[in-house]
Amino acid sequence: MLPKKIQFLSISVILVMLVGLIALPPLIKSSFAAAVAAQTKRPNFLVIMADDFGYSDIGPFGSEIKTPNLDALAKDGKILTNYHTAPTCSQGRLALLTGVDYHIGGLGSMYELIAANQIGKPGYETYINDKVVTIAQLLRDAGYHTYLSGKWHLSGNGATPGTLPYNRGFEHTLSLLEDGANHFTGAEYVPGWKTTFTENGKIVPSLSHRNPPIYDANMFTDKLLSYLNQSRSDGKPFFAYLATQVAHSPFQAPPEDIEKYYNMYKSMGWDKPREQRFDRQKELGMWPSNMSLPQPHLPPLIPWNSLSPVQQDYAARILAVHAAMIENLDKNIGRVIQYLNNTGQYDNTVIIFTSDNGTSEPFPLSALKYASGVDLAAAKQFLKTINNTLSSIGTVSSDINYGPWGSYVAASPLSGFKTSFYEGGIRVPFVFKPAKSMMSSLPSSNNIVKGYAFVNDIAPTIYQISNITYPSTYQGHPIHPLMGKSLVPLIQGKVDKVYADNEPLGAELFNYTAVRMGDWQAVHSSGNTSSSIYPNGTDVWELYNLANDPGEQKNVAAQHPDILQKMAAAYPVYAKSVGVVIPRGEAFANSAAHLFPPINAQSPVTFTLKQYLPKLYYLNITSYLKNLTSPSALQSP
Repeated sequence: MLPKKIQFLSISVILVMLVGLIALPPLIKSSFAAAVAAQTKRPNFLVIMADDFGYSDIGPFGSEIKTPNLDALAKDGKILTNYHTAPTCSQGRLALLTGVDYHIGGLGSMYELIAANQIGKPGYETYINDKVVTIAQLLRDAGYHTYLSGKWHLSGNGATPGTLPYNRGFEHTLSLLEDGANHFTGAEYVPGWKTTFTENGKIVPSLSHRNPPIYDANMFTDKLLSYLNQSRSDGKPFFAYLATQVAHSPFQAPPEDIEKYYNMYKSMGWDKPREQRFDRQKELGMWPSNMSLPQPHLPPLIPWNSLSPVQQDYAARILAVHAAMIENLDKNIGRVIQYLNNTGQYDNTVIIFTSDNGTSEPFPLSALKYASGVDLAAAKQFLKTINNTLSSIGTVSSDINYGPWGSYVAASPLSGFKTSFYEGGIRVPFVFKPAKSMMSSLPSSNNIVKGYAFVNDIAPTIYQISNITYPSTYQGHPIHPLMGKSLVPLIQGKVDKVYADNEPLGAELFNYTAVRMGDWQAVHSSGNTSSSIYPNGTDVWELYNLANDPGEQKNVAAQHPDILQKMAAAYPVYAKSVGVVIPRGEAFANSAAHLFPPINAQSPVTFTLKQYLPKLYYLNITSYLKNLTSPSALQSP
């Protein structure tokens, strides 16, 4: 409540303004009224979800990759340098859209990797369930237009009824339901895997094999712009979710963006970009100026100059394609920003850019084990279409990614990669551009926010900005309370942190567990091959102090047993609260072990051509048959 004197002054100012308005000419009256209306109008939201971006893959986080539009967004807002997400795609996407732990929301495991003993358990539906509600549902109920264009990955095995984005609050949608697809044609990128596209709740078969090919980031952006343009005249605010599958495997990009990066990486290799990104991060103020570049324990990498010229050519080409994908996405982001500027909506739009998880899979596509029941003739036909010769890499007919060595650059200066709870797997870039109405409350001296933030925090943040009250029930059934915290006070500079230093936060996926508490990170990977995908699992907790060891080089568990004990004790409390079911059985272990290759600090990652050269990649049908996954690991829930 304002003091009476201030209340009186405020009322007086308003009266003076109203009296003055009466005496103004009509044109000025109209302009004044429009300005007042703009100040009171509810903000729009644009959430841009990138796919498998490493921590340093964009310009505001030190990258050499050209991202001028993200650079501009960062200058207009804030970058959160300590933002964390889930270690894989669907888990990160569910948590962002709901503000609730993914175990509770139905993604305790992925459909592709669910163990037999998890099937049918609460939270292991492998699709978004009714215990959670999405941002789109609540904003649509509050009068917002809601749009999704891009990857969904929350519907389990294809188009599970009731789980499509159209069913979960999005008014208009064009979506890829699965984890990934050929970026040009929309076809499957692994034999036996499928792709399903839906528009407004209906399967769209023509998008499964686009002819002529169109790059998916261009297609999804075109569609989002068409949705925005359809309804901009009615004055309602919007929530738009642009979720392309850039830069998910397979690495493909428009050819015009590849060549300049190819020549650059041939001359730089993979050591210099990592070093330069870290140096740039220090210049930006993300790390202490006297800090040395960490040499991460995962992946330990051989020096670039130890590769043969042919190996360097292939590695440079793959890095170039990955960079070109990111630049293309930035160009498409620029198209959306230009549209918002042209229509006068940019100032009133909150824009969030982030990634669903950290840098790409730690295994080459050739290591994938294929689903059982695959038609062999169809598989052979698929394999015949693959062309991973050097000149073809990145085109519609190639089917590659970079395996663990690529994360060495993409996650600089962090350790680890997608599927792991090491920082490289869960710490990702985050850019927040506020609406103009929020600008007066934002400190302008520094655009870097260093306080810890988590993916569960995005929904509460949007609800606070849009003044929406989160309900306890939805459509007649109870929903789980929000588990994140609003980041508004952190972004405004009113607090340095939203989580207390002694507040433990648990996490789990595929029987890999972690606890975060302040600057401390504890991770645990089981050594039991029947319940873990991590062959290097030690079955003991590791402890890292991320304040002075962001590369997680030094396990300090022995030096701080009291801290580790507290964090380890917090994990079972978390696991019980969200309903963790430990995966069991050899079928699970056999089907999932390829997701975490046998990498440790004593075995440096080498670069081989076997996964890239023709006739050695995806073409060994005998090996393909031996690698068929056990049917029990892929039962429908």
